[in-house]
Amino acid sequence: MNSFSWIASIIATGTEGLTDEQKQRIRINNALCLTTGTLAITMGFIFWLITGNLRIFIPATIEGLGFFFIIYLNHIRKHETAGIAMVSYHALCVMYFGVLLGTKVEITLALLFMISATYLVFNKRKSIIICLCITLFSLIVTEFFYYTGYIKPAEFSHGITFLFRWVAIAFILTINTVCILFYKNTAAQLMKALKDRTVELEKANRSRKIFLQETSHQVRNPMNAIHGIVQIMRRGLDSGTIDDLPLLVDNLYKASSNVKDILNNVLELSRIEAGQLYEINRKHVNIRHVLQNCVSVYEHTARAKGVEIRLAFTNMPDLVCTDETKLTQIVDNLLVNAIKYTRNQGIISIDCGVLEEKWYISITDQAGSLENEKLKHIHHCFEADADSDRACFMEDNGLALRISKHFTELLGGNIVVNSLEGISATFTIQFPVKDVVIQHVPQPMRAAPTPRQFAGKIVLVVEDNEMNQAILRNFLQNNGVTVLQAGNGAEGLEILRKETPDLIILDSEMPTMNGREMLYHLMQDESLRHIPVVIASGDAFTETADRFLKEGASDYVTKPIEFTALRQILDKHFNGGGNIRVTHPPV
Repeated sequence: MNSFSWIASIIATGTEGLTDEQKQRIRINNALCLTTGTLAITMGFIFWLITGNLRIFIPATIEGLGFFFIIYLNHIRKHETAGIAMVSYHALCVMYFGVLLGTKVEITLALLFMISATYLVFNKRKSIIICLCITLFSLIVTEFFYYTGYIKPAEFSHGITFLFRWVAIAFILTINTVCILFYKNTAAQLMKALKDRTVELEKANRSRKIFLQETSHQVRNPMNAIHGIVQIMRRGLDSGTIDDLPLLVDNLYKASSNVKDILNNVLELSRIEAGQLYEINRKHVNIRHVLQNCVSVYEHTARAKGVEIRLAFTNMPDLVCTDETKLTQIVDNLLVNAIKYTRNQGIISIDCGVLEEKWYISITDQAGSLENEKLKHIHHCFEADADSDRACFMEDNGLALRISKHFTELLGGNIVVNSLEGISATFTIQFPVKDVVIQHVPQPMRAAPTPRQFAGKIVLVVEDNEMNQAILRNFLQNNGVTVLQAGNGAEGLEILRKETPDLIILDSEMPTMNGREMLYHLMQDESLRHIPVVIASGDAFTETADRFLKEGASDYVTKPIEFTALRQILDKHFNGGGNIRVTHPPV
């Protein structure tokens, strides 16, 4: 360790685990103590060699050791005590040497320095006042002895006195220089932090603008399709005939699914942009089941476009150790993009296998509609640093690709794209082969879910939106459920005084009395708290779901409600269909 690093380590004594501001104040204290202690011992020794007078050497040595002890106080985390001790000890030493050397050596000027040092070392008002009072007291006492002459200054030759005077000046200049350097360093750090913050804010502002433009652009396309199809169907109802009804319904389903996917991606990306980390929940996952489920979910959307999805496995064991939720979302996003860009009547190929030191999933679409410039842009989305380039937002697939890239890297893998203009594009996610589970691990048998009827059950729907009421009523009645309806929490409680349902579906945001307030009243009532409450909300943030569940809700589903998930919840509460809580906060 060289001398500079050794000095730096002394100055940094006691700063571990503190904030930047606290570290800076402690460094200033240590630096002043190190400088003053070293100067005191050095100058005391020199004057003893010159004069042979111990009245300078002994007090100076004690002074130096005292300042070194204050550094030790910082080492043992007595930071406030060390700061007050530094000011007090300075004042005491200046007072002693001021009386000893007299007015010919203006050592009392060091007290003026202590006033500025006080504001550097402390930020608490009480400590600042205490140190200012100590400094003022020391100045008054020194001036008192100067004026009264009760203690006569030591007599030295003119040459020695002159030397003392310049040593005092050098000492005061040195400690003032130390303070000025810290002031300058602090100001430079603040200016740099301000500039960095300004750049971040400007960047965030540009990103927010692009983000809103992209989201608006993406949502408007499917919303335009939904609006147009509904107008066609409305006119058809007026005229008594609707041409191509199956095709219209298929397109309506596809467009609404697209809107849902976009909203889920927007929420997910907002978390990524905020720098939030995600917990990795690794477990043994049957990769064949995962991919087959992904295909089955999007088969209807693909079929509406005349696209066929083919799934194949190449030397791939059944089990991998990964996070099933995040892997599913990666595949879903890439599959949605593949369906979007594959030409009508085309084929999407999914291949999963092991190659050398990696296992992979490749999704190949027949992207006949992708021009070369757009393919280049997709490459750019994957290769560009997420924080340095937001241009990839300006493509329809930007959100999904960013999220897929983020989750893939979170799982320890990487994602690449290979393309042939007008022919195909292949997206490949690769993970370490160590994730593959070679040994046999028994998997529970999965029976194909079959819709159950819930005849004789009563469900109270508390929802202020009439369309949502109609949708839920239609779904529940088709499953044999008797439906009670309320427009807000107050109306819901009024109904509960007359009838006791088997389950409550409760909207979170309503006028008069919202879902949280009604849930509170339900939990306070002994006769009602046993009724399962399913919160239905447009808020897809995990924190909101967790809060409702802690407050007594049984389940939480996000809008638009997936009927498959809602049927599982009904099955769980009405027929004992499993004891796993089904929640649908963010995808």
